[in-house]
Amino acid sequence: MSLDQWSELDRIEKVSNKHLTVPINTQRLELRPFLDCDREGIVALLTDPRATQFIGGPLSAHDAAKLFTRMAEAFRKRGWGTLAVLPAGQGHCIGYCGVRPLVQTTDVEIAFALHPSCWNMGYATEAARACMDCAFLTLDLGSIVATVYPENTASCRVLTKLGLAPRGRVFGNWPHDYALLFRVERKAWDAARVR
Repeated sequence: MSLDQWSELDRIEKVSNKHLTVPINTQRLELRPFLDCDREGIVALLTDPRATQFIGGPLSAHDAAKLFTRMAEAFRKRGWGTLAVLPAGQGHCIGYCGVRPLVQTTDVEIAFALHPSCWNMGYATEAARACMDCAFLTLDLGSIVATVYPENTASCRVLTKLGLAPRGRVFGNWPHDYALLFRVERKAWDAARVR
């Protein structure tokens, strides 16, 4: 099997066996592995009906805390995954962003969610761009995907700004029949970053 035939997950495990270099700092944000002090911010995010309308709906505080623990542990075990997003110089977590395995596939996806008080500030684009740069650089990925419901126009705009393009439809989760699959290849990402 040639290197280009390997799945993204195989590529990470067999070729790079690397970890994301963290923290990732941008002009306005810090992205780092979750700490216990981030639990409150993530629980607030995951229990908010507006913030979760396209990611499965609001969770109970108990279930949101369990999901926080799973995300934190997944990063510690793999060395890559979702990270806490914090405005630079501030100590409160406003959401998450990172690359993670796309369930029931061999792809790696970019995922992000921010508290509604932080929408329309460019944070999602800034955080996702930084995570994708780091992931392409350290994990030797051939591509990164994203799934988004068509009604989630704000996230569709973020993905388009990042250079991901729609590549078809994938599974949906009731009440949605399907989600859009976006993808960017490493070569296209690198070419866009050089400009």
